[in-house]
Amino acid sequence: MSCTQTLPRISIVTPSYNQAKYLPETIESILSQDYPNLEYIIVDGGSTDGSAEIIRKYASHLAYWVSEKDSGQSEAINKGLHRATGNLFNWINSDDVLFPGALRKIAEAFERNPEADLIVGCNARSDAEGRIIRVSAPPTRMAMSPSHWVMYIGQQSAFINMNMLRRIGGVREDLHCIMDMELYHRIFAAGGSYIRINAPVGMIREHANAKGFAQKDRWAPEKRKVFRECGTHRQSVKIARIKTKLCRLLDGSYMRSLVLLCKWRGRRPWEAYQAV
Repeated sequence: MSCTQTLPRISIVTPSYNQAKYLPETIESILSQDYPNLEYIIVDGGSTDGSAEIIRKYASHLAYWVSEKDSGQSEAINKGLHRATGNLFNWINSDDVLFPGALRKIAEAFERNPEADLIVGCNARSDAEGRIIRVSAPPTRMAMSPSHWVMYIGQQSAFINMNMLRRIGGVREDLHCIMDMELYHRIFAAGGSYIRINAPVGMIREHANAKGFAQKDRWAPEKRKVFRECGTHRQSVKIARIKTKLCRLLDGSYMRSLVLLCKWRGRRPWEAYQAV
């Protein structure tokens, strides 16, 4: 049996829209993983900045790609998910990247824990040029509240068991900012299990056009909407957040974050293969 057949298949979707400036680095960070059982899908929302031409150059390495109008990131993720056939799934946005060797680490963790529904690694943040400014190591426990809303998950570093996704469905297309948070909530609410790995996996890029900046006024209304639907009280979330911060202090998560930041601060993941 070949190595490709024995390794779990990992499906990655890149939702893309007018991010041609960063898109090549995103694609290269995924294709250069040297992971033989990768299924890579790009769903572009009809970009007008040359993104489609960039994607076309990589077409021979993609399982599927399309450039057509959609309702936003969430619909693009679901379009890719409907075509995905892997054992594990995640989406990497068109301005974010994976660390070198990340998929091997995720696959090894899954092989040791095939029942895990969520595999989460350390997540980094960078400036607009891709220089790392922060690293966050996941805690021992993802939630310390029955509501399962306090989870400290870096989406770029969180890979989901496809069996769980088939049970609960994809992301909600009426959500455009907290669809990842709401998805993880459903995973835990469905009894999902979680494991962490103590290595950097994904990186989110902070820049003027990033959703966290450009659409920051939409985050709070979406949270209020979903909390109301779930009967979640803000006070209970605040208490759980304090408990989780204490847990992170005691379980060494903050210390691991500091150690990783000392190693990676100011560096670009794709320029530092020797550090993985």
